[in-house]
Amino acid sequence: MSSDRIVLKNDLSELRRMTQWLWTAAASAGIAEAMVHKLDLAANEAVTNIISYAFADAARHEITLDLEKTGGGARLVIRDDGVPFNILAVPEHAVPATLESAAIGGLGVHLIRGLTSRCEYQRENGFNVLMLETERELQTGNA
Repeated sequence: MSSDRIVLKNDLSELRRMTQWLWTAAASAGIAEAMVHKLDLAANEAVTNIISYAFADAARHEITLDLEKTGGGARLVIRDDGVPFNILAVPEHAVPATLESAAIGGLGVHLIRGLTSRCEYQRENGFNVLMLETERELQTGNA
């Protein structure tokens, strides 16, 4: 299966270009809009976190995204050379007992997990590699 790729700079202004690329590439690959919505939200959260927290210096870094259609949906792979961060090692979000006890932030990983059917992380040759997949949702009918 063919894939489409974009390389972003570590600058928040790149998020708009990423979203435009994702929708165009997904349309060309025939990926359903419902899956693209989920991948777009998850990618925006992941890439925002990478840009905001992954780099210990102010130098230019590249973030690479590869999109491909799979048999049952779509796969997006995000690579960066930032500090190691395993999204799967983050504990599940605990629902606070009261609004007053709720912490600000910390929902990004929870959001990414909720939007994807499969999420994998590996550290490969100095790069964080985050794989996000969505699957086609089965339609149920009332017969």
